[in-house]
Amino acid sequence: MKNILKIVALFVTTSLVTSCSDSYFDVNTPPDAIDTNSTALKDVLSPAIQNTIDAQYSASVSVAQVSQHISSALSNQDIDKHYFSGLDSYWFTTYVKALSNIKVVEDKAIATNSSHYLGIAQILKAINIGLATDLYGDIPYTEASQGGTITYPKYDSQESVYAAIDGLFTDAIAKLSAPNTSIINKPGKEDLIYGGDVNKWIKAAYTFKARYQLHLSKINAGTAATKALESLSKGFTSNADDFQLVYNTVNTNPWYANQLGLNTGNISFLISNQLINAMNGKSFPFSTVTMDPRLLAIVDIRKYPNPASQTTNPDPMVVTNYNGIENGTGANVPGQPGANAKIGIDFFYSKANSPLVIMSFAEAKFIEAEANFIIAGGTATSTGANAAANTAYLAGINANMDKLGVAPALKTAYVADASIAKGAAALALKDIMRQKFIALYLNPETFTDYRRYNFSPNVFVGLKLPKNTDPNNGGNWIRRFVYPNSEKSTNSAVYSTNFKSMITPVWWDK
Repeated sequence: MKNILKIVALFVTTSLVTSCSDSYFDVNTPPDAIDTNSTALKDVLSPAIQNTIDAQYSASVSVAQVSQHISSALSNQDIDKHYFSGLDSYWFTTYVKALSNIKVVEDKAIATNSSHYLGIAQILKAINIGLATDLYGDIPYTEASQGGTITYPKYDSQESVYAAIDGLFTDAIAKLSAPNTSIINKPGKEDLIYGGDVNKWIKAAYTFKARYQLHLSKINAGTAATKALESLSKGFTSNADDFQLVYNTVNTNPWYANQLGLNTGNISFLISNQLINAMNGKSFPFSTVTMDPRLLAIVDIRKYPNPASQTTNPDPMVVTNYNGIENGTGANVPGQPGANAKIGIDFFYSKANSPLVIMSFAEAKFIEAEANFIIAGGTATSTGANAAANTAYLAGINANMDKLGVAPALKTAYVADASIAKGAAALALKDIMRQKFIALYLNPETFTDYRRYNFSPNVFVGLKLPKNTDPNNGGNWIRRFVYPNSEKSTNSAVYSTNFKSMITPVWWDK
């Protein structure tokens, strides 16, 4: 953390991305390349947003393996087997880049009385510390990003950080809901997410607020569900509200860039059978359809790893034998010769110009479905919900399919299948969480869902520990990450005091 406090990683914005036609994009430059005192407020928001997205991606690379969206194809990527990990790159991106740049936006917004910029900065801060505390537990917050003032910042309790997250969203909503207090500074094209549309930022704040409120379901399920529904009533109303960064063919989606090795045979990630089996009829047998049509949009099964196991036509619109791989085993494992699913470079989440989605309307509907299920008295093993839960559940499926561009006929057939259209009386939590797991593909939020329900196979059908897990975990699921090596070396006293094993629950998980 000592290094974090001395660096302000400000990046220049140069090229155009996102759905906003004139948006800025950043190019990495040395942290000391810009005099932040002479940089305009509009020039510092883009880097703060970009680095927030980068941090989310950095976490996802490892967390998606723990959540079993993907599986490592390399034996040395040990997080797939729950080995010791501090997510060092993620920590660096969050504290050195994202939060430092957000602090610059905050300071300049305060100095220029620019309330809408300040509201956006508060939302970005909440998103960053929210993911960090969910991954590590107690984290530096109140004494972080203080320049050289505090060399060794304390770690705030997760309970206090959660209170701060809620407060940041509440304050941001108030600022963005009122007229902008600056006569010269109004967010515009430098806003890479919404192009300066403060009403969308308000809806995003409410929707993120609901996410974090539902996280506390293990502390008090009824209260968490009620608060989440209240926030969602003012949150996202369509896919057009999704909080995401859309890339282009020059500044490419990081999953695309990561998977470019596919063309040289250097494959990084396969798709976990936990995801595939939730979509191909194995874990949830279909009645009339043969597969979830979203597989066509997100998973590549062409010519890997055993071309002989494929049909004669490798067209993904024709091939239907989608087979995942068991986490912790690596590629080309005896007994799994048919494993053929990978991320690919021309699918919805992994094309050059794909969006990196942080919060979606589909997720909001599944939060709504779960919250209503809880309020109706539902448990991890019960069957039956209220009409509101069922309506939100189906809306979430439709929203995700629409986002992925699923053909209307395929969507209609899938949603009408008896295994999906079960009706409120037969709806179970496993149905809601299955669909949320699919819709949140590659999103680290799934790891939080797992912990909230203790990795229960009753809720997450088919879920089991990966093969060859770290024996130091004693056959237990990991429930957090350790602090990174940078903290151990530069903030050792605080590191030692706050260190917890990876199987130790965080505050809200106890």
